[in-house]
Amino acid sequence: MSATIGVDRAPSVGASVRGLLRRAVRLREIQLLLAIAVVVALSAIAHPNFVSPGNISFMLADSVVTAVLATGQTIVVLAKGIDLSVAPILGIAAVVVGFPAQNHNLPILPAVGIVVVVGLVLGVGNGIFVSVSRIPPIIATLATLSVYGGLQFIIANGQEIVNIPNAYDALGNNDVVSGIPWILVIGVGIAVVVALFLRHTNLGRSIYAVGNNADAAHRSGIRVQRVIFLTYVLSGLLAGIAGLLYLCHTGSADSTTGTDSNVNLTSIAATLIGGTTLTGGRGGVVGSVIGAVFLSVALTAMVFARIPAIWEPAGVGLLILLAMVTDRHSSNLAARAHRHRQAGP
Repeated sequence: MSATIGVDRAPSVGASVRGLLRRAVRLREIQLLLAIAVVVALSAIAHPNFVSPGNISFMLADSVVTAVLATGQTIVVLAKGIDLSVAPILGIAAVVVGFPAQNHNLPILPAVGIVVVVGLVLGVGNGIFVSVSRIPPIIATLATLSVYGGLQFIIANGQEIVNIPNAYDALGNNDVVSGIPWILVIGVGIAVVVALFLRHTNLGRSIYAVGNNADAAHRSGIRVQRVIFLTYVLSGLLAGIAGLLYLCHTGSADSTTGTDSNVNLTSIAATLIGGTTLTGGRGGVVGSVIGAVFLSVALTAMVFARIPAIWEPAGVGLLILLAMVTDRHSSNLAARAHRHRQAGP
């Protein structure tokens, strides 16, 4: 009897292990890490300097602004929305603190407070249009993309920020320890806080619930429109912080900062590539952050390969399409598996 039981159990354990391995390989985060490793390996073979400590540090630091924007975008997309206005919010935040920093040596701490307020106010504007006026998110944020972009142009008044204080430059480019820049530590800290918020707070879980099924969430007592409103407020807040990080990292800003560098596209790309789906309710911050790193590595590899910069948006767009096709394929497989389980043996 015991021998028979032992024989029966062995295949079950083996099948479980194999199942766990298959699920691990299917995880978007694992897939992205493998893709990053492949791009790094191929680029290093062609250009050994690609894996120099300086370039690795640069790619990680360069991914932080996109990662912070994608973190906010993830919150919105999880609730089945989208935010096309993060570029001008970033730009407004950068110029609002950039000019006082350049002309009056504004300290860092007040600058943080200013960009937080700027991001919250502009995020509230998006939230009102989407959740109160019930304008479709893509239309509402497309409109505020233009409105906020015009406001940025008025604030900058055709001038450019080119000389920021040393404290800003140190935050954006100096290392905590060799090879680990301060801006990377800040970006990781923001991602950790938002990931914990989404998974372990009532509001975070409500965002997932609204994205999965807004009607069911409403019936369970969740104030759906309030949750949607807050997702845009949080996205605006994070875009404002990203504006300060951008200013610190690049040392410059002007009337077109953000809107001229495809940050809307890259923030959405990092979010979708990271596994957060436009249908809502599935995904998370970890995947979006890894997606931002993947984009930084891939775009840097294009530079090393001497591919003209004009092709970068096309490459990002292709990655978005690939992510969407992969998600659709995964959804179809999951649906077939669910039907198979319901049908029984």
